[in-house]
Amino acid sequence: MARAGRSYPNRPIVVKGRYYRAADLVLDPFEVEAEWPALTVVTPSAQVLLGPFEVEAEWPPVTLFYGQSLSLAPFEVEAEWPEITVSTPIRPGDSITQAGQVEWNGTLWGPGTDVAVLIPIEGWRSTPTIDNLNVSKPSAHGAWNARKLAQQRLVTIRLQPNSASDPDMIDDLLDEIDAVTGIADDDTPLPLVVRLRGAPQLAFGQIIDRDPDIGGDYNAGVPTVTILIACGDARRYGIDRTGVSIPVGGTVQVINAGNTGTHPIIRIPGPVVNPTLVNAATGRILGFATTVEAGEQLEIDTDKGNATVNGDSIMSTLTGASAPVPGWVIKAGTNAITYTASSGGDSPLTLLYRDAWI
Repeated sequence: MARAGRSYPNRPIVVKGRYYRAADLVLDPFEVEAEWPALTVVTPSAQVLLGPFEVEAEWPPVTLFYGQSLSLAPFEVEAEWPEITVSTPIRPGDSITQAGQVEWNGTLWGPGTDVAVLIPIEGWRSTPTIDNLNVSKPSAHGAWNARKLAQQRLVTIRLQPNSASDPDMIDDLLDEIDAVTGIADDDTPLPLVVRLRGAPQLAFGQIIDRDPDIGGDYNAGVPTVTILIACGDARRYGIDRTGVSIPVGGTVQVINAGNTGTHPIIRIPGPVVNPTLVNAATGRILGFATTVEAGEQLEIDTDKGNATVNGDSIMSTLTGASAPVPGWVIKAGTNAITYTASSGGDSPLTLLYRDAWI
């Protein structure tokens, strides 16, 4: 990156005999070149935010004698830029390379591994149990229609570790399965990625059962281990997270290629006053009566239903016209989303989401 400007070195001193006089010296415009370190970010929808920093350039001292002309030899200016470090999590599904593979929290099973995945994988593509909230009419046929809500998704995966060539090694393979299918110590769901014939899809769940069949096949080195994963969020997602920028005062068409609504993460950089989003496809508003200062960022997690600035909740500033935060979704299909603010908003907001299916 090059910067052009005019600079004045330290005030030169003119020497004539025993007397000193101050003299002004003007340099022609010159260019200072500073080389940024190479920056590589390999991750979907990543942002690198640099805080304010100062660049100092030190010019060589200049001393002149009376009547002497000045000719500066080329010199180099070194500017030290802040070190840039980017830490990104491993994307779920990165180890999957072919059809028929399953990745559970980074552990790969299926073709190309010592653990086969037996078909079918029950509960993966099927519709979860649906709560029908219709209310029967007391004095007429039928019922009043109400929204249908999915219960959790239960996925059954049958694994077959294979040590037929050396049956004595089967317990080692079973130990490896046990190590990654234990019961979690908290309620954090873990990523499950399944690739059938098409593109891989992602869900989040927890192990709730593991049942190895210690029978005749075990003695042959090819037992079956059935694991059951409960996905509290019944939706299946695309692997890639899409990032969309929307400038203040602008409207952008956002496409969810799935068949059900998806909850975005919204990042709004300051300075901005009273940021508001409107999704014309759903008619829902999401606005906050707050000021986000320069250098701050408002982050809205619509799935978790929270909004924070630098880690502090600002949910109390949610405007009365707004939908509940978890109710602001990107529905299946095309969504025209508009971003407005009372003032500020020099930087666009970022909308991060995955296509969703149920």
